[in-house]
Amino acid sequence: MTPEQVTRRKGWVFALIGAGIACLYMAYQYATPAPRSEPPPEWAPFLFAGIGVVCLIVSGLIALKLKEDGTPAAVTDLSGPQGKTVKVLLVIGLIALAGTYFVGYITPAEEPLGLALSVGLLVVVGVCFVSAGRIARKIRNASAMGAAKE
Repeated sequence: MTPEQVTRRKGWVFALIGAGIACLYMAYQYATPAPRSEPPPEWAPFLFAGIGVVCLIVSGLIALKLKEDGTPAAVTDLSGPQGKTVKVLLVIGLIALAGTYFVGYITPAEEPLGLALSVGLLVVVGVCFVSAGRIARKIRNASAMGAAKE
């Protein structure tokens, strides 16, 4: 396996771990409904728990294959000007993500303004994270091409 493939698969491992934890959290939320609310479907906790467990198992299997292969992951050097752009985009995305939590304190969630602020901040989060990922991939590809030429 090439270092780029190892890096991509490691990304999948982390994404599957995050998805598994999120599904297990949703299973917990459905299993313990809030008082004075209509009960959730009986199958919902089992569905989310099953999906979460499957995600965690698949991520473990992929991680074991990567460990057995022994190829090191590709390294992304973020010390240059493009790397600083990646870091700034990640910080802006994290601030916007934290801002979505505080929207409920600024305006009621049922108001159109609260909904617009939440959606706008989530769009900022998505754009920043996707842009940072693409720039980092370009940096990694450029360094791999430079290493291949040498």
